[in-house]
Amino acid sequence: MKIRNVILGLSLILLTSCVVKSLHPFYTKETISFDQNFIGDWQDSKKGNWKIVSFKSEMIKDNPVEKMKKEDLKFYEEYKNSYYILREYEGKEAIYIATPFIINNQKFLDFFPIDHQEDVDNLLESHSIYTHSLVKYDVQKNGEIEVRWLDEDKIRALFKEHKIKIKHETFGVLNDKYLLTASPKKLQKFIEKYMASNDDEKWKTDIKFTLHKVNESN
Repeated sequence: MKIRNVILGLSLILLTSCVVKSLHPFYTKETISFDQNFIGDWQDSKKGNWKIVSFKSEMIKDNPVEKMKKEDLKFYEEYKNSYYILREYEGKEAIYIATPFIINNQKFLDFFPIDHQEDVDNLLESHSIYTHSLVKYDVQKNGEIEVRWLDEDKIRALFKEHKIKIKHETFGVLNDKYLLTASPKKLQKFIEKYMASNDDEKWKTDIKFTLHKVNESN
């Protein structure tokens, strides 16, 4: 492959990878708050389909708690108050665990992908690290749900202007991507300060969806 094609490929990755990533969850157990409004079948503003069920119900569907193996039980206990989310877009599916939590009356989701769901080169997969991302969500009066990811461009600017101090590392071929490495409690203190900032565009992002309910029976 010619070097210019490599650079083009890298630029595409950078353009599509613009949410803030964290090595640790953004929530703590005492802030978890399960919201029944999120359960159901939805279609987003980009024609993607979302199937959202409680992780608890998905786990026990074919595997009762009393029959779970030790490792499954640990997984169950960790995420029993989370959601199991399957998103289908343009024929491709991705599965996430999303844990709902509240900080200062604002609702959030901690998004975490379940291990890669498509066949890929094993060597490539062995280099993958799955990270947490932060989603602010709001239930509208008409029942629609607006979800917004915390945008990396906003955080990059704050780091460059020395306006925030939080444990992190930079990575990537150009070493310009950010990975937060702070503990969940430190991350929540950061979220509180970020929410209190005077930046009117702090939740401006290209990664946002409006979810419309498509199956009212759920």
